[in-house]
Amino acid sequence: MSIFVKTFGGTRVIKDGDFVNARDWPSQKAFALFRYLVFRGNEEVSVEEIYNLFWEGMDDTFAKSNLNTTLHIIRKTTGITSEQLFVKGDLCCFFPGNEITIDVDVFEECHKSLMKTTSDTEREKLLKKMFEIYTGPFLIEDIFAEWIQEIREIYESWYSDVLKELFELYLSKKDYNAALEMVNVYFQREPYDEDMYYRTIEVLLKKGEITRAKRVYDRLSSHLMEIGIKPRLKFDDFLSKRSSEFMLNGNKAIVVDEKLFEKFLFLESRRREKSFVLVEVKLTDKSINTEDVSQKVAFHLRKGDVITFSGETIRILFHCPEQRRPTMEKRVVNTLEKIGLKKGQYEIS
Repeated sequence: MSIFVKTFGGTRVIKDGDFVNARDWPSQKAFALFRYLVFRGNEEVSVEEIYNLFWEGMDDTFAKSNLNTTLHIIRKTTGITSEQLFVKGDLCCFFPGNEITIDVDVFEECHKSLMKTTSDTEREKLLKKMFEIYTGPFLIEDIFAEWIQEIREIYESWYSDVLKELFELYLSKKDYNAALEMVNVYFQREPYDEDMYYRTIEVLLKKGEITRAKRVYDRLSSHLMEIGIKPRLKFDDFLSKRSSEFMLNGNKAIVVDEKLFEKFLFLESRRREKSFVLVEVKLTDKSINTEDVSQKVAFHLRKGDVITFSGETIRILFHCPEQRRPTMEKRVVNTLEKIGLKKGQYEIS
């Protein structure tokens, strides 16, 4: 019989494909003792220690009888044999052997190998395996038990490191969606890691997702305010520092909300020489959705152009000399015609 014990994110036993969940245990005391023995895996535990934890104050004779009965329930419920789980003198022994796989043991082995390997391929494989195994806190049913706090914190720390390293790994491969997936999980665990927020904002800006980057920044600000501090950097710092860099990395023009658009406009207006053209499109046909038009127009304009919309108005910021305004207005007209708008349905200014 093959037995798999899952300890992360809720304790379950899987024996030959059949699941034993918490509600399937005939005795919660047996379930609790099973979790403790898993925690002490491959150790000989003093029966006195078990008596004090599970039958505190009870006469040893009765405690011993309860222990034997409880171990019998564990074996019957899980399929673990008396050769794997037994009492020897004053010691209670649980030796899983090769037929019982416990996810935390695999997690620890992966971490041990991770500390030794020099192969990037092997490292990636181990990181992904650890990410797959960790589905929540270790032995969550014992969330307040003192005996488990230290090791649980160690596993959580390892998992946070896995998320950070996978984030960097996916970035190196330019798999931004996978990188952002990792960092979103990381933020649920580490909501005050300011540097990781800044790294994420930079990634989103490089993708041209300015509104999303602003939401990440606001999330950071909110978390830091909870502990009475403010972010080291302002969101404008990212825009002024990286406006040319990240906008050239997008796949098309970007659509942002009005507030961010005004910030871009302000930054451009501060330059010594005017190097932008602002074109405004007013939709005279009220049945046309401005957001829908904005998104369609974005696909036809070049990288670096910025679009916003409000009511019946669409504004487009082109990064080019003012002398090119006629060319930009003609480009807008051609784009509107490409997406199906007719001349009577809009005005350009």
